Amino acid sequence: MLVLWISTTGYSQQMVSHPLSSFGIGEYHLHAHGIYAALGESAIAGIDSAQLNYFNPASYANLSPGITLFSVGINQRVSQFKQNDQQYFKPNGNLNHLALGFRIKNNMGLCFGIKPFSAKGYYLSERMFTGVDSLLNTYEGNGYINEPFLGFSFAPIHTKHSYLGLGVNGSFLFGYVDNTRTSKLIQGTSNSGGISVNTLRLNAPKVEFGAAFTQDLGPRYHIKLGLSYTPGLSYRGNLEETFYSATNLSNVQQWDTLFTTSSDGKVIQASVWSLGAVQHFRLKDAVRKNKTLHPDLMLHINYARSGSMGYSFPGTSLASVGVNALASYRFGAGIQYSPERKMYENVATLGFLDKFHYRAGFYFGNLPYQDAAGNGFQERAITLGLGIPILVQQSLSSVNVSVVLGERGTGIQNGLQEQFVSIQLGTILSPSVFERWFRKRKMD
Repeated sequence: MLVLWISTTGYSQQMVSHPLSSFGIGEYHLHAHGIYAALGESAIAGIDSAQLNYFNPASYANLSPGITLFSVGINQRVSQFKQNDQQYFKPNGNLNHLALGFRIKNNMGLCFGIKPFSAKGYYLSERMFTGVDSLLNTYEGNGYINEPFLGFSFAPIHTKHSYLGLGVNGSFLFGYVDNTRTSKLIQGTSNSGGISVNTLRLNAPKVEFGAAFTQDLGPRYHIKLGLSYTPGLSYRGNLEETFYSATNLSNVQQWDTLFTTSSDGKVIQASVWSLGAVQHFRLKDAVRKNKTLHPDLMLHINYARSGSMGYSFPGTSLASVGVNALASYRFGAGIQYSPERKMYENVATLGFLDKFHYRAGFYFGNLPYQDAAGNGFQERAITLGLGIPILVQQSLSSVNVSVVLGERGTGIQNGLQEQFVSIQLGTILSPSVFERWFRKRKMD
């Protein structure tokens, strides 16, 4: 009930706040996750039977048999923007995913849910003198493109020591993002002015493929490899541009439509791919007084690359947006230490701090857009996190918290710079070993 209440409350806020989300469909690098954000955004090779990894659909067939996992995540971010001698703070946050997954038969898995594909959420204003009047121009962006998805995976190899999985996520993008510009006289007693609204809507299918391989290389060493690939796709869209005049900008009913145009077109996404690896070490047992711990250490690395986003809406304001688009990449690495891997067998003897998973990492890369002068934006961050298993009745439920401290900017003096703190809260809910969801009942 607490998770659902927080999730519902999160919808009242925007997910992003960067001014350059005004371009195109907005910001579409939205991969915040309670577990993988703490590991330097290294998600593709995160193949774990107790984690619902929708970033790589090949992982679903590796879920624990007979166990259903329900995953929900919330993201909260506070940014400080600086340019020249100006600065301001902007908080934002929202639900970042809802997903339900389970294994079907011995070598198949299924997952479905919803996550954001892109978002806008900025607010800027400027004062200007036209030679006759002083104007206040306000620029605001809002909206989401949502991505409900259904994923399936098949494992041709699934043994105690080896796993090879192939998977696909099919989804349908829908929603809208808009840019609104409002101009009004600073001097005067009236609240009159003009409003320009550009609304971009998407309604289009999307597909993503994944592969995963894990192998035991001895009693204490395990390797995991992951790959995800999204081919270049064209998303069907509609751009509506409307201009209003208003005697009272605060009352929408007093807006008069001067003209409106509607154009069908396409948003063109270049191919996206990610590679990841995990080195899993089962460390030597640690004997402490009357207990023996079985610690684990995992090293994560991940590299992702995405082509630029293009727009085919001839004769509209989106016709030139692709000029500022760039191909982007991100490299991330992380480490996870678990004092005890045999959690349920030894829960009675564990100390308080022995029950957690400790995570840390970093990432760096460039963002998919540049400023008007052609300077690309870079991003880098350090990450920390904690995994808290819920050991009541031996369920696979857990709460995962991550904190990301980072910055974005062009590196140019007097350019736009962002410093941010981001917190992700992820919860995985699962029935206990004494309960099964979706079980077929039989009468003897």
